[in-house]
Amino acid sequence: MVSQSEEEIIWQDRLREEVDGYRWSALRSFHGGIPQRWLLVFSEHAYVREKKTLDKKLAAAEKDLVNEIWHLGSKERGCVQDAENAAIAIRNANPLYHFMGQIIPVEKYKNKGKPKAGETPVVKGYKVNLVLERKEEEVEKILRRKGRFILATNDMDEVSFTDEQMLREYKEQQKVEGGFRFLKDPWFMVDSVFLKSARRVGALMMVMTLCLLVYNYGQYSLRKKLKEENETLPNQLDKEVQNPTMRWIFQIMEGLGMARIYGQSVDVPVREVVTNLTDVRRKIIRLFRETACQMYGLNQKSALGGLGM
Repeated sequence: MVSQSEEEIIWQDRLREEVDGYRWSALRSFHGGIPQRWLLVFSEHAYVREKKTLDKKLAAAEKDLVNEIWHLGSKERGCVQDAENAAIAIRNANPLYHFMGQIIPVEKYKNKGKPKAGETPVVKGYKVNLVLERKEEEVEKILRRKGRFILATNDMDEVSFTDEQMLREYKEQQKVEGGFRFLKDPWFMVDSVFLKSARRVGALMMVMTLCLLVYNYGQYSLRKKLKEENETLPNQLDKEVQNPTMRWIFQIMEGLGMARIYGQSVDVPVREVVTNLTDVRRKIIRLFRETACQMYGLNQKSALGGLGM
């Protein structure tokens, strides 16, 4: 089903809104004794990405094959059968390519040096001479699968649960999976905590879920503010974007410190000053609005506000 040609599939109109770039073909199935609705979904973005990856792999494979063919042709075989076996082995190992060529006999004179008059050379061995050509029809079969995937449901009511809803809910699932990646990320070092009690493991999961809630809200709030004010922040590649991750924001904010200035008494500081505040860090603080600005002693209306607290 996933490998069918475009001519064999009746695609529905592509969706707009949050799932733009997708189209699907709906059909009924009876799998495992259960009636089901299946959607064969095609993603234009995924196809472009996967095709690019395939092209790179094929280019690298062909470069290695050309080198392998050269070494194969430079090696002399003792008989025709050995040369044919070598050619068959490389053909079987690379089904995406045609190998055209011939077995060439290697002729040498019996004695070294200048041959005598009338002396004829004799066959001493055989070499394989091959030329590489890509099987475009086989590559096309692989490309048919790129960007495609199948969604299935046993909810047969197409009115209350439409094809569009099925695809949208699948897309929403990726956000949940992203949250689990957050919880398992080595950068947060959760694996360094050992808990023997099941109750404590459950408590840790509750705390981490709460952290995930705060993390996602902070990221949503920051991105929303960036769009509202038509502002940007640099990402890991120093490219200005409006959708930075909170993990990257955390890394940008690393290194902030607090300097305390004391007078005659060492118990109560006269003044506290936030150190290492750069323009980017001030901008981030301002985007998190009034409370954050108060914490760092900044003027909310200006990313270059004062440092005193």
